[in-house]
Amino acid sequence: MPISVKHFFLSLTFFCVHAIWGQNDFIQGQLLDSNTSKPVVFATIRIEGKALGVISNQDGGFRLPLKFKDEGDTLIVSSMGYERKRIAMLDLSQDELNIIKLTPGVIELKEVVLRKKQKRRGPLSAKSIVRKAIQAIPKKFPRHPSSVIGYYRDYQFSERKYVNLNEAILEVFDLGFQKLDNLNTKVQIYDKKQNFDFKRDTISDNKYGDDENYMKIINNAYLFDYGGNEFVILRVHDAIRNYKIDSYDFVNQLETDLIKNHFFRKLEDTYIDEEELYTIRMNKTFFGYKVSGLLYISKQDFAIHKLKYTVYENFGLRSKRRNKKEKDQKLFFEIITEYQRADDGKMYLNYISFHNDFMLIEPPEFEVDAIRWLGTCQCFEVRFNKYIDTSSAGDLNNYDWTFEGKKVKFNEVVVFDNAVRLFPDFDVETLKNMSVLLASTKKNPDGSNKHLKTKVLNIRDRGLKYELGKNKHRDFQQFREFFVQRINASKEPPKDKNTFMNKTKPIFEDQPITKPTDFDNYWMNTPLKSKQ
Repeated sequence: MPISVKHFFLSLTFFCVHAIWGQNDFIQGQLLDSNTSKPVVFATIRIEGKALGVISNQDGGFRLPLKFKDEGDTLIVSSMGYERKRIAMLDLSQDELNIIKLTPGVIELKEVVLRKKQKRRGPLSAKSIVRKAIQAIPKKFPRHPSSVIGYYRDYQFSERKYVNLNEAILEVFDLGFQKLDNLNTKVQIYDKKQNFDFKRDTISDNKYGDDENYMKIINNAYLFDYGGNEFVILRVHDAIRNYKIDSYDFVNQLETDLIKNHFFRKLEDTYIDEEELYTIRMNKTFFGYKVSGLLYISKQDFAIHKLKYTVYENFGLRSKRRNKKEKDQKLFFEIITEYQRADDGKMYLNYISFHNDFMLIEPPEFEVDAIRWLGTCQCFEVRFNKYIDTSSAGDLNNYDWTFEGKKVKFNEVVVFDNAVRLFPDFDVETLKNMSVLLASTKKNPDGSNKHLKTKVLNIRDRGLKYELGKNKHRDFQQFREFFVQRINASKEPPKDKNTFMNKTKPIFEDQPITKPTDFDNYWMNTPLKSKQ
């Protein structure tokens, strides 16, 4: 279910809560940049010698089971552009948040020796580097069965609060990059939970589209599900794994479309775990959408380490002399995918994070309850669900009514607490005829029928908080993320099909749970707690 903006077509929330163990069973940490004190996001924290680890959250936070401290383990912390750091877990506090500062690294250029027979024509262009990286995918990424075990979560973010946090531990069995991921990859669920330590909002948790009273939409976009659940949606948005098929606009099919759809330029080189990487910026504007992306590619063998891809709604210049600080774009969706090199030299998933904006449109708070004809006073009565503002309710211009196709003129309006009475300017014969027609014709909920059409506009409630009939809008960001804790570079999926997740059903409904004997080696890395 890749995300696609309208007018383009495809073939195809970080706080700490209870998970498997109690709070005292974890070591809490936070990674910060030593120069800026800003969080280091999506850094890799590995337990030396155990092929286990975790990825830091959006706030730089992470947590590790206390048992690894008791066993005297050492952490290896690495992140793109930072010096690698070793930390003895015995030095970490069990009772306080451990602040760990990472130092931005400086690349030491290696001496290049040119021999006559090995002279190169010159430095590679950004586009050439990207082309070589795409061509290297079949060689540098696994074509044999393997699995990764990791922490999955999805959540929403609204009004500076995290909503509907769901968590799981999953093992993903991939048959290799030569196989279609959506058809062949199998998933086992080790554990799952809907986290009730955070706010739950059943309305925003609904599927995209309309229901009877609410509408959940992605502005100017479609998010097709193709029968898959939330984890399938996330996997489809890994454009590297799905390089031969459409993934999302405007990467589309990475193998054939990435280069032709974007402009590229080289930025300053960086590194990860002492491996030097090209940094390639890509950008393009597509009919009101602006793309900004980064590719991190190995200088050693052109393996892709990371793809960050952000699409903005680009509203264009609003004036010839625009203030430089004026924001003329809004984030539409962002996908970050990182791969890591394993002992066999192949690249395996490290994490993927996908988030998009959506809007929840709710029914109006202030509405008309009923409209009826009162024969005793020869007037209409309009009743509201709240006390009304006398000024706006008493303005006859706010009542646009027609009877038998002709505009109804009112010569008087009388305002009560939560109702008005409208006296039409009709002669006696017209009033009599209207009374008969209104009494004999079935009415709509708003009091109108085939003879009478009613519009009530621009009226406010008494406290001037609500406008009549105006829908309430709430903006959200939707996140889906998967962080690898262990790589099994050579592992076949089990033969018992009953142990696999049903991809057509949500993870957090009735799904088979399979807990391995080493289940206590894996944990939910719920982000650090924050005041809400």
